[in-house]
Amino acid sequence: QAITTGGVTYREQPWHKECFVCTGCKKQLSGQRFTSRDEFAYCLSCFCNLYAKKCAGCTNPISGLGGTKYISFEERQWHNDCFNCKKCSLSLVGRGFLTERDDILCPDCGKDI
Repeated sequence: QAITTGGVTYREQPWHKECFVCTGCKKQLSGQRFTSRDEFAYCLSCFCNLYAKKCAGCTNPISGLGGTKYISFEERQWHNDCFNCKKCSLSLVGRGFLTERDDILCPDCGKDI
C-alpha cells in the first residue's frame, strides 16, 4: 500500500513504520536501535538471544554493542565483569589465570592444582 506519512527506508526499500518489525518478536523497529543478519532486521534483544556468544560466567549474551569489552579464551567468552576467580572472585581482567576444568582461578587460588 502507498506510504503517505511516517515511512521508513531500509536497504533502499520503503516500509510503513507499522510493517517494519523485528523478524524475531515482531516489535516495531521504527525509531529503535536494531541490527540485521542475512538481510533480516532484528531488535537488539532478539539478535543477542539468537546470535550473540554467551558468557561462560553468567550465560547471558555478549552483545559487543556500544564498545562492550569481553574476554575470549579458547572456545569461551566472558563479560569483563564476569571474568573472576571461581574461588575468591578476584577480577582476572588483565591478569594471569589458571584453568581447572571449566573454572578459572587466580594464581593464588590455583597454586594447589
